Amino acid sequence: MALTDEQLHAISIAERVGGSSSLLGCAFIITTYSASTIFRKPVNRLIFYASFGNAFSAVASLMSRDGVIEGPESALCLAQSFFIQYWMPTDSLWSFCMAINIYLTFYRRHSAEDLKKLEKWYFLLCYGLPLILATALSLIKTTERGRVYGPALIWCSISQQWQFLRLVCFYGPVWVVSIATFAIYAIAGVRIYRKTKALKAAKDIMPTSRTVGITRSVTFNVTAGAAKVLSFEPATPYSTCIESQHSQPGSGLSNQVSKNNAMWSYLRYSFIFFIAMVATWLPSFVNRVYSLVNPSKPNFGLNLTGAFVLSLQGFWNAIIYTSTTFPILKAKWASILKSLKSFSPPRSTRRVTRRESADISLEGAGFDGRSNAGSTSSLAIRPPVETSMAVSSNV
Repeated sequence: MALTDEQLHAISIAERVGGSSSLLGCAFIITTYSASTIFRKPVNRLIFYASFGNAFSAVASLMSRDGVIEGPESALCLAQSFFIQYWMPTDSLWSFCMAINIYLTFYRRHSAEDLKKLEKWYFLLCYGLPLILATALSLIKTTERGRVYGPALIWCSISQQWQFLRLVCFYGPVWVVSIATFAIYAIAGVRIYRKTKALKAAKDIMPTSRTVGITRSVTFNVTAGAAKVLSFEPATPYSTCIESQHSQPGSGLSNQVSKNNAMWSYLRYSFIFFIAMVATWLPSFVNRVYSLVNPSKPNFGLNLTGAFVLSLQGFWNAIIYTSTTFPILKAKWASILKSLKSFSPPRSTRRVTRRESADISLEGAGFDGRSNAGSTSSLAIRPPVETSMAVSSNV
């Protein structure tokens, strides 16, 4: 049973609402990130890069069913199909890059500069591989099935005649990358959590008294969670070395805690980005499996949910971006309000009426030609000089 016109119209509205929200979210990310360097945190930088793909995905969502109405050979339908195949899967690849950063930082000891040098390769991965696949699919056409790109009920994508390719070329790569991303997050998350517990235990046993000329080296086995006190033992790749020297018994510990907290914060926001990506793809994937099992019975609820949620990629990323920079945005907004108040003209304590202004006489007043007369105007007014006058008694 096919969907009714009212149901298709509701799906079209949902796509455009989601696409508009995503486009506004992408504009917010790009504008604020480009406006100031304080927004350029490591996790925000990758969200910023991903927002370009989200923006083009939002444009494809705004096209809605116009390409389907125009026909499979229309330029609008082919353009929407290419945009969906190219730009929508890039979100999962950027989430994978965030997971790679966590792996390289935690296991390979990469610094922030090392990770920044890898971003050009991330660009090639996230925007290069999908381009190759999308271009290849646009060139495939047979006499039996026609073009690969064509109408797919809710928008133009891989056509109904080639729907098995949707799982292979569209949903398949997304879920393969998502599984690899989740595996990295799970392993790194467990190890970072154990390291956090080890650092907390180290903080509890560190001496509170001031120690002069004493060096301690405590190595915590993260796997076992037990502390062993050894003299000058070098740190292993999976241990935390805490040193205290020259009246600063907790300086090394503080550095380790700070680094671990930063890593945990990066992992948390990256994982939220991953969860948002999965949430946008899951309803559409369920709908695709359902349509394969029941090709002649499209489900309105699944189609509506999948179309709406999948078009919200940029919106969810903007929410995550805002949550990571909320204190900065709050301070910036307060600064803008303060600057606006400083530009407002000062209020006069007393109004001068028209009658009073008429009584003000400039008779006898002259213009001071000195350059430092102290006036803000170009000419300074010099008050009249008082002179004594003789009054005739005959008058």
